[in-house]
Amino acid sequence: MTAPATDPTPQQTAAARASFERIAALQNFFPEFYQRFFARCPEARPMFAKTDFEHQHRLLKHAISLLLIYPGHRSDPVQEPNLLTRVAERHGRNDMRIPGEMYAPFIEALLDNVRHFDPLFSPEVEAAWRAALASGVEYMRTKS
Repeated sequence: MTAPATDPTPQQTAAARASFERIAALQNFFPEFYQRFFARCPEARPMFAKTDFEHQHRLLKHAISLLLIYPGHRSDPVQEPNLLTRVAERHGRNDMRIPGEMYAPFIEALLDNVRHFDPLFSPEVEAAWRAALASGVEYMRTKS
């Protein structure tokens, strides 16, 4: 079990959201994310065999948005339902059964993609993304 995630600073949250706003509308951002994710996690590819990727890209955009705002909406202890509950349960042990081990390659592929597409990417922006995603991803893992 990993240590509980600490909340990002307001500056980190703002930096991660600004980065996402710069790249989320770019035509190839989501298709290239999946290329990177499948390269890092080939065992995930069969899970997407019958996927309508145009629809999946919209779902992923929404899920990333939720992950980025989750720290500002979560409570300690985590109360349910919360804004990530539906997404977490859909990916969890009672529905899609996404293994917890797939979250690390997902995050690394996402950050590789952000690095590739965000013209203002820097070590600070990467740290902001990591901090902003941490508690939401930790919550998602609790459902796997």
